[in-house]
Amino acid sequence: MSKPFPIDTFLQRSCFTLLFLATLLQAVAADDPVAEKEASGAKVEEKSESKKDSGDESAAKEPAKESEKETASTDKESASEATSASEPKYPLMVAVDGNAVYTVDLDLPGVWKTVDGKRELFFAGSKFLRKAMNRPRPIVMHPDGGIIVGDSATREIYHIREGDTEGKPLNKGFLGIPMSLAVSLDGKTLYVGDAERRATFKMPIDGVAADGKPELVARVNARGLAMTDEQTLYAATPDADAVVKINLADGKVTPVVTDRPYQYVNSMVWAGDHGYVCDIYAKTIWKFTPDGKTEKWFEGEPLVGPVGMYIDDSSVYVADPKQKQIFQINRETKEVSKRF
Repeated sequence: MSKPFPIDTFLQRSCFTLLFLATLLQAVAADDPVAEKEASGAKVEEKSESKKDSGDESAAKEPAKESEKETASTDKESASEATSASEPKYPLMVAVDGNAVYTVDLDLPGVWKTVDGKRELFFAGSKFLRKAMNRPRPIVMHPDGGIIVGDSATREIYHIREGDTEGKPLNKGFLGIPMSLAVSLDGKTLYVGDAERRATFKMPIDGVAADGKPELVARVNARGLAMTDEQTLYAATPDADAVVKINLADGKVTPVVTDRPYQYVNSMVWAGDHGYVCDIYAKTIWKFTPDGKTEKWFEGEPLVGPVGMYIDDSSVYVADPKQKQIFQINRETKEVSKRF
């Protein structure tokens, strides 16, 4: 008869395992500037909740109206602070419409608009956790005007037009951490890569119905999305297959770039017969083709921590939060200019 497993040994091993996992997560967060900022946001939220729990009974009995007034007041102060900001904090993602460059600033938080070298605040997010646009990330241009931005703070995706003080919610809070966005070629459908569900979804460009929700496209954890034709969506992932192709007709997923040649991908764009992937750790923009071949297209200075990308007929635009800059790279000459 075997001896029973000592309970104290079991507890010791369990504690050791939990400690190891916590240390590992801290190391990952410290190595990834974006993950580190998300973690710091979670700590602030935890601290805030702790303060609420430790409040005395008299505070708990304050009238609800007073609480609502304070919330409204702090929201106004937050918007005022962001509106008065003149310097970028953490420019993470970028989209371009003609001569206008739209830049998502994670730490402002909000979206900047730059035209002919003149930068102005396009939209101010809230500085308070779980408030609209507190953690903005992916951005695309809306075909009918304005921008579409994903926000993990409110589990929402917003359509924001020029002059809006509030964005129009499109997702009804169904998707948790939108990391990438793409618009169909006919402008009717929005595709979203959700890191929380590790899957790619689609919805009408103007949002889901009151009783609806986004529809699953494929179990692909997309950190970058790019349409190539009406039936094909490419995705960059942090998983074993770095780039995959999704057939939108049947949801079939086909590996394209395998064996993880990239260190850490953040975004993807498509250029007709090839695509580009942004690799923050390698400080590199990679080029790949549908047959799976990939090579370094641009690396090193001035890129220090490239994250977001946008492409047009002549240039690739790269958001580099460490440099607090948007770089425009000519696709032919690779000449670099600053756009932020």
